[in-house]
Amino acid sequence: MNIVFFGTSGGVQSAEDSNVSFLILYQGNSILVDVSGSPVQSLKKVGINPLELDCVVITHEHTDHIYALPSLIHNLWLMKREKPLTIITNTSTERKAKELCNLFSLLSREALFPMKWVSIEEGKHVVEPGVEISLFPVVHSVSTSGLKISTSYSSIVYSSDTSPCEKVGLYAKGAKMLIHESSGSVGEENVLNKSGHSSARQAGEIAERAGVKTLVLCHFDFSKREYSTEQAISEAKSAFRGLIIIPDSFKSYLI
Repeated sequence: MNIVFFGTSGGVQSAEDSNVSFLILYQGNSILVDVSGSPVQSLKKVGINPLELDCVVITHEHTDHIYALPSLIHNLWLMKREKPLTIITNTSTERKAKELCNLFSLLSREALFPMKWVSIEEGKHVVEPGVEISLFPVVHSVSTSGLKISTSYSSIVYSSDTSPCEKVGLYAKGAKMLIHESSGSVGEENVLNKSGHSSARQAGEIAERAGVKTLVLCHFDFSKREYSTEQAISEAKSAFRGLIIIPDSFKSYLI
Protein backbone atom coordinates (compact mmCIF):
# COMPACT_ATOMS: atom_id res chain seq x y z
CA MET A 1 0.00 0.00 0.00
CA ASN A 2 1.25 3.47 -0.91
CA ILE A 3 0.09 6.91 0.19
CA VAL A 4 0.57 10.17 -1.70
CA PHE A 5 -0.39 13.51 -0.15
CA PHE A 6 -1.82 16.21 -2.41
CA GLY A 7 -1.72 18.75 0.43
CA THR A 8 -1.12 19.05 4.18
CA SER A 9 -2.52 22.49 5.09
CA GLY A 10 -5.43 23.23 7.38
CA GLY A 11 -8.14 25.75 6.58
CA VAL A 12 -5.83 28.27 4.89
CA GLN A 13 -3.61 26.99 2.10
CA SER A 14 -0.08 28.25 1.71
CA ALA A 15 1.49 29.33 -1.57
CA GLU A 16 3.27 25.98 -1.73
CA ASP A 17 0.71 23.64 -0.21
CA SER A 18 -2.97 22.80 -0.65
CA ASN A 19 -5.45 21.58 1.96
CA VAL A 20 -5.17 18.07 3.37
CA SER A 21 -6.00 15.42 0.80
CA PHE A 22 -4.28 12.15 0.02
CA LEU A 23 -4.43 9.14 -2.26
CA ILE A 24 -4.16 5.50 -1.22
CA LEU A 25 -2.92 3.01 -3.83
CA TYR A 26 -3.09 -0.75 -3.42
CA GLN A 27 -2.92 -3.42 -6.11
CA GLY A 28 -4.56 -1.25 -8.74
CA ASN A 29 -7.11 0.32 -6.37
CA SER A 30 -7.11 4.09 -5.88
CA ILE A 31 -8.86 5.79 -2.95
CA LEU A 32 -8.93 9.60 -2.65
CA VAL A 33 -9.42 10.91 0.89
CA ASP A 34 -10.98 14.40 1.05
CA VAL A 35 -11.29 16.60 -2.00
CA SER A 36 -9.41 19.89 -2.27
CA GLY A 37 -7.15 21.69 -4.70
CA SER A 38 -7.35 20.38 -8.27
CA PRO A 39 -8.02 16.66 -7.81
CA VAL A 40 -7.98 15.68 -11.49
CA GLN A 41 -4.64 17.38 -12.10
CA SER A 42 -3.23 16.00 -8.85
CA LEU A 43 -4.17 12.47 -9.91
CA LYS A 44 -2.58 12.99 -13.29
CA LYS A 45 0.57 14.36 -11.68
CA VAL A 46 1.17 11.05 -9.88
CA GLY A 47 0.34 8.94 -12.92
CA ILE A 48 -3.23 7.97 -12.05
CA ASN A 49 -5.89 8.13 -14.76
CA PRO A 50 -8.79 10.09 -13.17
CA LEU A 51 -11.22 8.01 -15.18
CA GLU A 52 -10.05 4.95 -13.23
CA LEU A 53 -10.30 6.44 -9.71
CA ASP A 54 -12.17 3.86 -7.63
CA CYS A 55 -13.36 5.62 -4.51
CA VAL A 56 -13.62 8.97 -2.71
CA VAL A 57 -13.85 9.28 1.08
CA ILE A 58 -15.06 12.59 2.54
CA THR A 59 -14.44 12.99 6.26
CA HIS A 60 -16.68 15.99 6.91
CA GLU A 61 -18.43 18.98 5.42
CA HIS A 62 -16.00 21.78 6.26
CA THR A 63 -14.94 23.75 3.21
CA ASP A 64 -11.28 22.71 3.11
CA HIS A 65 -12.22 19.01 2.95
CA ILE A 66 -15.04 19.08 0.41
CA TYR A 67 -14.88 22.16 -1.83
CA ALA A 68 -13.31 20.44 -4.85
CA LEU A 69 -15.92 17.67 -5.09
CA PRO A 70 -18.05 19.57 -7.67
CA SER A 71 -14.91 20.22 -9.73
CA LEU A 72 -13.95 16.54 -9.61
CA ILE A 73 -17.39 15.35 -10.72
CA HIS A 74 -17.65 18.04 -13.40
CA ASN A 75 -14.21 17.23 -14.79
CA LEU A 76 -14.90 13.50 -14.88
CA TRP A 77 -18.19 14.11 -16.66
CA LEU A 78 -16.50 16.33 -19.26
CA MET A 79 -13.86 13.62 -19.70
CA LYS A 80 -16.70 11.16 -20.39
CA ARG A 81 -16.02 8.85 -17.49
CA GLU A 82 -18.10 5.68 -17.60
CA LYS A 83 -16.76 3.74 -14.63
CA PRO A 84 -18.90 3.95 -11.45
CA LEU A 85 -17.47 6.07 -8.60
CA THR A 86 -18.07 5.17 -4.96
CA ILE A 87 -18.29 8.05 -2.46
CA ILE A 88 -18.04 7.06 1.21
CA THR A 89 -18.91 9.45 4.04
CA ASN A 90 -21.23 9.91 7.00
CA THR A 91 -24.92 10.81 6.69
CA SER A 92 -24.58 14.53 7.45
CA THR A 93 -21.66 14.98 5.06
CA GLU A 94 -23.41 13.04 2.30
CA ARG A 95 -26.36 15.43 2.57
CA LYS A 96 -24.07 18.48 2.38
CA ALA A 97 -22.06 17.00 -0.49
CA LYS A 98 -25.22 16.41 -2.53
CA GLU A 99 -26.45 19.94 -1.77
CA LEU A 100 -23.13 21.32 -3.00
CA CYS A 101 -23.22 19.29 -6.20
CA ASN A 102 -26.85 20.20 -6.83
CA LEU A 103 -25.98 23.91 -6.78
CA PHE A 104 -24.39 23.20 -10.16
CA SER A 105 -26.99 20.62 -11.23
CA LEU A 106 -24.16 18.09 -11.44
CA LEU A 107 -26.04 15.04 -10.25
CA SER A 108 -28.71 15.42 -12.94
CA ARG A 109 -26.31 15.84 -15.88
CA GLU A 110 -27.12 13.81 -18.96
CA ALA A 111 -24.87 10.78 -19.33
CA LEU A 112 -23.34 11.26 -15.87
CA PHE A 113 -21.28 8.25 -14.83
CA PRO A 114 -22.87 6.06 -12.11
CA MET A 115 -22.22 7.17 -8.53
CA LYS A 116 -22.64 4.95 -5.48
CA TRP A 117 -23.06 6.84 -2.21
CA VAL A 118 -22.18 4.82 0.91
CA SER A 119 -23.17 6.38 4.22
CA ILE A 120 -21.48 5.03 7.37
CA GLU A 121 -21.59 6.40 10.91
CA GLU A 122 -19.41 3.64 12.35
CA GLY A 123 -18.64 0.50 10.41
CA LYS A 124 -16.82 -0.82 7.39
CA HIS A 125 -17.20 -0.98 3.63
CA VAL A 126 -15.43 -3.60 1.53
CA VAL A 127 -13.98 -1.89 -1.54
CA GLU A 128 -13.00 -5.26 -2.90
CA PRO A 129 -11.81 -8.50 -1.29
CA GLY A 130 -8.77 -7.60 0.78
CA VAL A 131 -9.46 -3.85 0.95
CA GLU A 132 -11.72 -2.39 3.65
CA ILE A 133 -12.55 1.15 4.67
CA SER A 134 -13.85 1.71 8.20
CA LEU A 135 -15.34 5.01 9.38
CA PHE A 136 -15.74 6.05 13.00
CA PRO A 137 -16.93 9.28 14.68
CA VAL A 138 -14.38 11.73 16.09
CA VAL A 139 -14.75 14.94 18.11
CA HIS A 140 -15.12 18.02 15.92
CA SER A 141 -17.53 20.93 15.50
CA VAL A 142 -19.56 19.10 12.83
CA SER A 143 -20.22 15.41 12.21
CA THR A 144 -16.76 14.11 11.28
CA SER A 145 -15.38 10.67 10.50
CA GLY A 146 -11.97 9.26 11.14
CA LEU A 147 -11.09 6.35 8.94
CA LYS A 148 -9.07 3.16 8.79
CA ILE A 149 -7.98 1.63 5.49
CA SER A 150 -7.03 -2.01 5.82
CA THR A 151 -5.50 -4.45 3.36
CA SER A 152 -4.49 -8.06 3.80
CA TYR A 153 -1.12 -7.08 5.28
CA SER A 154 -1.23 -3.50 6.59
CA SER A 155 -3.49 -0.66 7.70
CA ILE A 156 -3.44 3.08 8.27
CA VAL A 157 -5.66 5.33 10.36
CA TYR A 158 -6.52 8.98 9.69
CA SER A 159 -7.88 11.10 12.52
CA SER A 160 -9.34 13.81 10.29
CA ASP A 161 -10.09 17.00 12.27
CA THR A 162 -10.56 16.18 15.95
CA SER A 163 -9.66 17.03 19.47
CA PRO A 164 -7.92 14.11 21.26
CA CYS A 165 -10.24 11.17 20.74
CA GLU A 166 -10.23 7.69 22.27
CA LYS A 167 -11.64 6.11 19.14
CA VAL A 168 -8.67 7.25 17.08
CA GLY A 169 -6.36 5.39 19.43
CA LEU A 170 -8.57 2.29 19.50
CA TYR A 171 -8.73 2.05 15.71
CA ALA A 172 -5.00 2.77 15.41
CA LYS A 173 -3.98 -0.22 17.54
CA GLY A 174 -2.26 -2.66 15.22
CA ALA A 175 -2.00 -0.13 12.40
CA LYS A 176 1.37 0.66 10.84
CA MET A 177 0.71 4.37 10.41
CA LEU A 178 -1.39 7.04 12.11
CA ILE A 179 -2.09 10.23 10.17
CA HIS A 180 -3.13 12.83 12.71
CA GLU A 181 -3.99 16.49 12.50
CA SER A 182 -1.60 18.94 14.15
CA SER A 183 -3.31 22.30 14.10
CA GLY A 184 -1.20 24.09 16.68
CA SER A 185 1.28 24.05 19.53
CA VAL A 186 1.23 22.89 23.15
CA GLY A 187 0.46 26.38 24.41
CA GLU A 188 -2.73 26.51 22.35
CA GLU A 189 -4.19 23.17 23.40
CA ASN A 190 -7.15 24.55 25.34
CA VAL A 191 -8.29 26.68 22.42
CA LEU A 192 -7.55 23.94 19.89
CA ASN A 193 -9.47 21.28 21.80
CA LYS A 194 -12.52 23.50 22.27
CA SER A 195 -12.73 23.94 18.49
CA GLY A 196 -12.25 20.24 17.76
CA HIS A 197 -8.53 20.20 16.97
CA SER A 198 -5.31 18.78 18.43
CA SER A 199 -1.73 19.77 19.01
CA ALA A 200 1.28 17.85 17.70
CA ARG A 201 2.06 16.73 21.25
CA GLN A 202 -1.42 15.29 21.64
CA ALA A 203 -1.09 13.51 18.29
CA GLY A 204 2.16 12.02 19.59
CA GLU A 205 0.47 10.80 22.78
CA ILE A 206 -2.24 9.01 20.83
CA ALA A 207 0.30 7.43 18.46
CA GLU A 208 2.42 6.24 21.40
CA ARG A 209 -0.53 4.65 23.21
CA ALA A 210 -1.69 2.96 20.00
CA GLY A 211 1.76 1.52 19.37
CA VAL A 212 2.01 2.58 15.72
CA LYS A 213 5.42 2.68 14.08
CA THR A 214 4.90 5.91 12.11
CA LEU A 215 3.10 9.16 12.88
CA VAL A 216 2.30 11.49 9.99
CA LEU A 217 1.44 15.06 10.99
CA CYS A 218 -0.80 17.25 8.83
CA HIS A 219 -3.51 19.94 8.85
CA PHE A 220 -1.11 22.69 9.85
CA ASP A 221 -2.50 26.14 10.50
CA PHE A 222 0.16 28.78 9.94
CA SER A 223 -2.28 31.60 9.22
CA LYS A 224 -2.53 33.29 12.63
CA ARG A 225 0.39 32.11 14.73
CA GLU A 226 4.09 31.46 14.89
CA TYR A 227 4.07 27.72 14.31
CA SER A 228 6.42 25.67 12.16
CA THR A 229 6.73 22.07 11.05
CA GLU A 230 9.98 21.89 13.00
CA GLN A 231 8.11 22.87 16.16
CA ALA A 232 5.40 20.31 15.40
CA ILE A 233 7.98 17.53 15.07
CA SER A 234 9.73 18.57 18.28
CA GLU A 235 6.49 18.62 20.28
CA ALA A 236 5.31 15.28 18.85
CA LYS A 237 8.70 13.74 19.74
CA SER A 238 8.15 14.66 23.37
CA ALA A 239 5.38 12.03 23.46
CA PHE A 240 6.11 9.57 20.63
CA ARG A 241 9.19 7.38 20.17
CA GLY A 242 8.53 6.21 16.61
CA LEU A 243 9.12 7.75 13.20
CA ILE A 244 7.51 11.16 12.61
CA ILE A 245 6.88 12.36 9.06
CA ILE A 246 5.83 15.71 7.65
CA PRO A 247 4.81 14.49 4.20
CA ASP A 248 6.08 16.07 1.00
CA SER A 249 3.27 16.64 -1.47
CA PHE A 250 3.22 14.23 -4.41
CA LYS A 251 5.85 11.96 -2.85
CA SER A 252 4.85 8.30 -2.55
CA TYR A 253 5.28 6.66 0.87
CA LEU A 254 5.24 2.86 1.14
CA ILE A 255 3.27 1.45 4.05
